[in-house]
Amino acid sequence: MTEKENNQKQSENDPSSSPIDTSVAGGPRMDPLHTLDELKDLLLRTQANFENYRKQAQKRLEEMQEMAARDSILGVLPIFDTLDLALKHVDMEHPENFIKGVTLISTQFNTFLEQNGVAVVPTVGGRFDPFLHEAILKIPSEAPENTILEEYQRGFLLHGKVIRHAKVKVSAGRNVEKKE
Repeated sequence: MTEKENNQKQSENDPSSSPIDTSVAGGPRMDPLHTLDELKDLLLRTQANFENYRKQAQKRLEEMQEMAARDSILGVLPIFDTLDLALKHVDMEHPENFIKGVTLISTQFNTFLEQNGVAVVPTVGGRFDPFLHEAILKIPSEAPENTILEEYQRGFLLHGKVIRHAKVKVSAGRNVEKKE
C-alpha cells in the first residue's frame, strides 16, 4: 500500500477528519462555540449592512422622485407664466386676442403633456371601453349602443396606462319600446 492510500484510509476511519471539520491539517481543532459566535457576528453584520443598503436605496428613490417632480414643475412653469401674462393683458374691447392667447396656452400645455408621455383618451364617436371611460350617463339615441356621445371630462394615459378615466355620456341605442 502506498503512503497516499494509507493516509486516505486513515482519514476515512478518523471521525475528526469529517467535511465539517474546520481545523487546519495538523493544527488544533476550533471550538464549535467560537465558530458559532463568529457566524452570529457575521449574520449580524450582514443584517446591518442590508439595513443600511435598504435605507440608502430608499433615500435615492426619494431623491429621484423629488427630481422628477422638480422637472415636471419646471416644465409647467412657462405655461403658468404665459397664462398669467394673458390674464394681465385682458382687453375687453378685443376678446378675440384673449381667446387666441388662451388657445396658444392650451396648445403649449398639450405639447408639454405629449413630451412627458401623456396622451388624451379618445372619446366622442368612439366605442365605450370601461378600462378607459367612466359612463356618467346612458341615454337612448339614434347612435349604436355603447357609442360615446359626449365627453364631460377628459381622460389621460401616462405611457399607455390610465391615470384618469374619461367621463362620458354613452348611447343606450334606439329605444324600441315607448311607454304610453
